[in-house]
Amino acid sequence: MSDRQITYLTDALIITCIVQASHADNVVKAAQNVGAQGATVTYARGTGVRERMGLMGVTIDEQKEMVRIIVSQEQSDRVFEAMYLAGELDKPGMGIMFMNKLDRIATYIPDEVLAEAAAPKAKPKPKAKAKAKIVPKKRKTATRRPAKKASK
Repeated sequence: MSDRQITYLTDALIITCIVQASHADNVVKAAQNVGAQGATVTYARGTGVRERMGLMGVTIDEQKEMVRIIVSQEQSDRVFEAMYLAGELDKPGMGIMFMNKLDRIATYIPDEVLAEAAAPKAKPKPKAKAKAKIVPKKRKTATRRPAKKASK
């Protein structure tokens, strides 16, 4: 048997963004600015109703770029939003994007990173409590009133 093993990563998603040609660089930069580590860009050709009709009489280019980025669950919303805005997907005919959960991912992970992830997290040391200075309260001196005699 070999010493080699596979380390699976979980809790990850893949974001796929299909944009007009020449917009992928902006999308990738925006994703990296908010924490994404890398991206895969491929070229594609799109078809659909808009290509035949044109949007408001303007023909839409069928050349597309597809950006795929794998992100952790924690990063996913932030990266998705940044990519959406950078790709100008809030404008008609600019593209589409979607996100899918990944069951598992396997890639090379340095031993130091694995060791750090496997190490038990140290509990933070409690801060030394400041000693409270106890100041006795001054007692109010009550004035005594003579008791009333009960009437018969």
